[in-house]
Amino acid sequence: MARNPLTHPECPIDGKCLMQLKTLLESRPNSGEVRDLDLAMLMNVPVNRLSQLKRSKSSIYALGRQNDDEQDAVDDVPSLRPSQAILTRLLLRHPEFAPLPLRPTNSDVFELLAPFIPSEKEKGGSALKSRKLGFAPLFGRSYISSYKMLTDMSEGSQNSSLPVVRLQMLIVGKYAEIFKTLLREFLKSPSQSAQLFDQDLKETGWALLRNRDSFTDWMDDDVFQSFNTELHRRFDQWFSKDYLGVLSDEAVSRDIEPEIAISKGKWVNREAVQDLSLYSRNTVPILGREDSPFSLFRESFGLTSAESYWTLGIQIKAFYRFRQRADQRVDPATSILLRYLFRFPDDIDLFVKSPPEGRWILEVIQREDPSFKLSQLAPLFGASRVMSYGFVDGSVQCPFFARRLATIFAEQYEKGLPIYNELLSCVEEEVVARRLDPAQFWRDGRWHH
Repeated sequence: MARNPLTHPECPIDGKCLMQLKTLLESRPNSGEVRDLDLAMLMNVPVNRLSQLKRSKSSIYALGRQNDDEQDAVDDVPSLRPSQAILTRLLLRHPEFAPLPLRPTNSDVFELLAPFIPSEKEKGGSALKSRKLGFAPLFGRSYISSYKMLTDMSEGSQNSSLPVVRLQMLIVGKYAEIFKTLLREFLKSPSQSAQLFDQDLKETGWALLRNRDSFTDWMDDDVFQSFNTELHRRFDQWFSKDYLGVLSDEAVSRDIEPEIAISKGKWVNREAVQDLSLYSRNTVPILGREDSPFSLFRESFGLTSAESYWTLGIQIKAFYRFRQRADQRVDPATSILLRYLFRFPDDIDLFVKSPPEGRWILEVIQREDPSFKLSQLAPLFGASRVMSYGFVDGSVQCPFFARRLATIFAEQYEKGLPIYNELLSCVEEEVVARRLDPAQFWRDGRWHH
């Protein structure tokens, strides 16, 4: 059977294939627009290099000007590296593998949050209207923005700024975690879990919650009521204590009464901060200065530049604009997210999962394929054979070239999918496209002639 050239390109992967991937990712249900920030995160390149990458050729045509050892740096010759080529092939076949969370609409998020939003019923108004006006302030925006966010239900989160979308991802991600944990407690036997929900329960965030009704339709009325009551209690505990606690501290850091900030969305304070000693540890303002959480975010969480910009939902221009205002507070939504993540660092996994150790990947592969050698590990992930030894060194971070593929490998393995075979097939397809001899490739581990 002939292969589809869109999902199985016969030529080495280049920038045109990257644009095909963008179109394919956008065609998924509930995916929305795939922005440059998303593509840069997927390819693990600084977003200011993405325009070059879209026009680039395969690294096989940069012979003599680029080697197989990939680092987090800017090359003189813009080209798609082998690891990026493998990743592109894998995602062209399986766009659902892309670590880009599905985005709920603003109305979806409001539906989840409505019972927990603080409301002040005004004369002639209603509790629902009050809660709607209190929606945008939860994300560092004015209450007036609530009208725009909740008016057009068909726009999804596309009419919200990316920092707001990231805060929504945080809330939806935590709700999904609590929902999943509680549901497993209510399932009476492991077999019931395996038969009905095991595969779907491995989803996270909105990918899980959009189907939440199907997970509870087996419950009778009493069990369902008990489940919902406990779900409400647990999420309310996180939302009221942790999330609203961060919002309250953020308001104090801006010299604003928490009640006013959270109910009315009066978050803006552009005054320069003169004396940080006036604030407690939890309420110190997050500024643009070089020793602030904003400037130290990337290295504090061990992220690449592409991952850090994507997590915060900001462009490079915005980053340096904040940096130039060393004594001013950064954008409220960005500051809220930073304050939350520095207080609850484990929740970074809701945005960017830590890649697994290379030793674990090697053990998984060798259980399935005992003939697989250590020296073949880095070539499988798009680098030279000599890089394999650093890959399995547990004392250092996952190598730059392997971060995205390693994360996808772990996620799909956990779901029980044959990810090793899929990855191997993509590698060998790219090897053939580059007109390399497969047998020699697995012996020498060289991606270039």
